[in-house]
Amino acid sequence: MSKYQYTLPVLLEMAVAVERSARDFYTTLGERFTGHQNLFNELADDEVNHAKTFTYLLGKRKVEEIYSTEEERMQADQNIKVLEDTRLVGSLRKGAARAREVPNLDSALGASVQLEKDTMLFYYNLAMVLGSKEDRQEVYRIIRVEHTHLARVQSLTP
Repeated sequence: MSKYQYTLPVLLEMAVAVERSARDFYTTLGERFTGHQNLFNELADDEVNHAKTFTYLLGKRKVEEIYSTEEERMQADQNIKVLEDTRLVGSLRKGAARAREVPNLDSALGASVQLEKDTMLFYYNLAMVLGSKEDRQEVYRIIRVEHTHLARVQSLTP
């Protein structure tokens, strides 16, 4: 039994769920706000690719494998617990529902900005768990794309 609340497979499964939810979020926004459908569809496509990366990382792990240092592992576990306790992780899993709740494009863009920020915060903590330089680089690549998403969406906000 792990002394940590979040094992690497659990965290990677959470990341896959977050990416699938983000895909649903952007797909739904694209259907609702057709004037920005191309942008939202591009963002959704990126989220599909991120889910594939996390699925790949999950598939190459044994359940008990953790590579990060003890200090990083402990800090990431504490941080992710806070993210769960504050419902941040849960909100990341409500993609289509969140997209249906926004009343207008400005609210949709604001929700998109928040989604990207929350996703990056979660992924920085996920990266702390990964001790393999190559695996961390994969997560950092995804974070860079999420930064790009943030910039693109932020540029459209009033």
